[in-house]
Amino acid sequence: MPLFESKVQLPASPEKIFDFITRPKNLAMISPPEAGLVFIEAPDVLSLGSKLVFRVQAHGVVQQLEHRITAFDSPFGFREELVKGPIKTFNHDYIITVDGDNLSTLTNRIEFEPPGGLIGLMVTAERILDQFEDGFAYRRQALIKAFS
Repeated sequence: MPLFESKVQLPASPEKIFDFITRPKNLAMISPPEAGLVFIEAPDVLSLGSKLVFRVQAHGVVQQLEHRITAFDSPFGFREELVKGPIKTFNHDYIITVDGDNLSTLTNRIEFEPPGGLIGLMVTAERILDQFEDGFAYRRQALIKAFS
């Protein structure tokens, strides 16, 4: 299964980072504008079992997806899993590690299985990985700005 990973070191405690990333409004704020991320259904703060329904533009098509929070380890991370969407598998782990006093690293690790059939001929693992790299490059800069 393809794997994508992005890391950013931030001048903050795990608690501050966790508080920030468990608020869907903040996730929308640090996402690239061209992704068009809009939450349709989401709690103010994520917790185990939270359901997220949102629209996002990927590969030129606006899609509605549903994710659920299936693991929750405050303040060190959580897992977001695809429930409904165009790809077979999508597991997104947010992992926070302590690097020192008021210094932590946020790792985003995504395992996914590209779609099959005719869509899979165009939406390949390589294209998905490229889109993740672009989106998380933006997100890294937005996080650095938010925590500076």
